[in-house]
Amino acid sequence: MSGGRKDYDFDAVEPNTSDPSAAFEAMRAKMPARDLAIMERLDILETVYVECGRDKVLLETFGNFMRKYLTRKAQRRKHSNVFFVTGPSGAGKTEAVERLLREYPALQPERKSYGLVRRYVSISLQGYVIPRILAENIMVEAGHPIAKAGRGDAWNQLSGALMKRGVSLVHIDETQHIVKDKGREGENEELANAIKGAANSPTWPIAFVLSGLPRILKLPIDDEQFERRSRWVDFPDLNMDTQRMLVVRILQKMTKAVGMGIGNMGETDMPERLAHATRHRYARVCEGVVEAIHTALDNDLRTTVLTREHFSQAWTNQTRAPGVKLYNPFEVDDWASLPQGSYLGKPGDEVNG
Repeated sequence: MSGGRKDYDFDAVEPNTSDPSAAFEAMRAKMPARDLAIMERLDILETVYVECGRDKVLLETFGNFMRKYLTRKAQRRKHSNVFFVTGPSGAGKTEAVERLLREYPALQPERKSYGLVRRYVSISLQGYVIPRILAENIMVEAGHPIAKAGRGDAWNQLSGALMKRGVSLVHIDETQHIVKDKGREGENEELANAIKGAANSPTWPIAFVLSGLPRILKLPIDDEQFERRSRWVDFPDLNMDTQRMLVVRILQKMTKAVGMGIGNMGETDMPERLAHATRHRYARVCEGVVEAIHTALDNDLRTTVLTREHFSQAWTNQTRAPGVKLYNPFEVDDWASLPQGSYLGKPGDEVNG
């Protein structure tokens, strides 16, 4: 106690619930029956994934990466590499990488007499963390207890800790949060050296998959070892000249999953309007379709055909200026001249529309 302020040991505080899933399900069960019916169909949409050419490229490049990683030199394990997956926000990197790792044969978990052994762990960064905390978070995710560690010590312990858990690969999503544009000189180099140290462990080299915005490539700049031993896959924006049918397939597969269709939408300019409204980003296109289906079900649970009006209403629900139809890409004829993405409006548009 100091200056009238009481210091609490928050780690010792008893949680209000020991089962977060049960608390969530209890809340969900209290929703009205109509809402539950809608939510059950939205649950189905969360399981839908539409494969495309980039998934094939990702699999082939990752297969090359894993062959190199699992090759022996004089009957000993070789040093590991780093696999980069980059793309703009909403490109669908997270889901594509998670799906790849979850289904890749060599990374399947193994049941042992003492429990389940995972071959990889995945963490997603929500903001900046110092490198030491990052290493500790990786160990915690792997199920390894950690002790107080000094600067850099956690990275020195990482390979040994993961070896005890049988974890060979670490996926760090949203890696851009730990790559600094500005700050103390050498911080990116320090982080790169920490990752290389774990990858070069003589007893248990760790493979890293780093996914995030393109600026994560600042890590290997001017580092010949990173450039020489890394693999790279980039998820660019959709090109409607060559990928129009992908947007149509997304529309068809997602609506079919919940018992709907798209009528003649694929023969109109709706795929182009949808891509424009979602910045030509794969994951945002999927989110746009989910929002339109949600709107359709909210209007009428018996809806069997998704229409342009559903997209227009869903777009309106997401803007600050619901009355300004001039900026709605699903309403105006010259939609291609509008800025890409959702229109957030300007102060006053809410009443001036």
